Amino acid sequence: MSVGKSKGTLVWILAFLSFFAGLNVFNAVMLLTLQRGDFIAEFSFMGIMLGSISAMAYFLVSAIITFVLLGFTFFFMFHGLPADPEVLQRLARAEEALALNTNMLENTQIGFFRRLEENEKATDEAFRKMNINLEDTRKGTNDALERQRRVLQEVQKESKKNADLITKQATDVSSVRKRVKKIEKALSPSKAMLTSKSKLEAVKGVKPRLAEGLKTMGITNVGQFLTTDPSVIAGKTMELHETVTNLQAQAQLLMVPGIDANDAELLAKAGITSRKELAAQDPVQLCRAIVNVANTYVEKGKMSASHVPTVDDVWSWIRSAKP
Repeated sequence: MSVGKSKGTLVWILAFLSFFAGLNVFNAVMLLTLQRGDFIAEFSFMGIMLGSISAMAYFLVSAIITFVLLGFTFFFMFHGLPADPEVLQRLARAEEALALNTNMLENTQIGFFRRLEENEKATDEAFRKMNINLEDTRKGTNDALERQRRVLQEVQKESKKNADLITKQATDVSSVRKRVKKIEKALSPSKAMLTSKSKLEAVKGVKPRLAEGLKTMGITNVGQFLTTDPSVIAGKTMELHETVTNLQAQAQLLMVPGIDANDAELLAKAGITSRKELAAQDPVQLCRAIVNVANTYVEKGKMSASHVPTVDDVWSWIRSAKP
């Protein structure tokens, strides 16, 4: 009889523990349902932290313990006990409670998974809308960038046209300036390099020995040098008559405004020996003769090509040489 009571007490204890474990299962399911996902649950008793565990692990452990306790309960209920109607009634009630708990667990699981599905659908819909918005934004951004690129291309084309126009205008202005300078040079009265009172040393080709001989003769300036017979100067200074004649020709030409020493030398080589001869020349014919001489000098390296006189220069000399 004591053995039966002991077994009955053990069965009640196991049934109570099974019910308590079932409550833990229900609690775990409620936590998962309310939080809509797995999380870490913390457990404490009277202010003492017992530990923390994942909610899903809490659910699984509680379910396993519940089934194990129920298994032990049924085992001890039917093992070694007589087929007592009261026991059978209790067993039936326990089975009903177990079925009720099972149904409750199934319903809770169904609701839990249904909510998970709804959450997944809502998340997928949100991502789909986000992707659509991102696609629209990307398309709008690409369109805006394409418009800006076209505008920049148009601006670059206009800038290039303006730069070409400015370059052309600058070239035209430079050409006009050169023409104006030539016109100003032709119209403005130039100063002659020599006057009748200039010193002998100002005449290119008058060497110091010749200058001393001329001073001995009383010739101290260009005017006296030009008015003295070249034969007399050649006889008293021991210089060649041709040399004195060329020097006098260059001195005359240097007294014409706009003619420098190089120009006077080119005129002398071209056969121009006096101001009167220069004034009577045709500008084109004289320019041809001077250019022929100048090209020879350029080939020998005695003159730069940029210093070759032009028709405008020759025309200016002839005009200045006229009385």
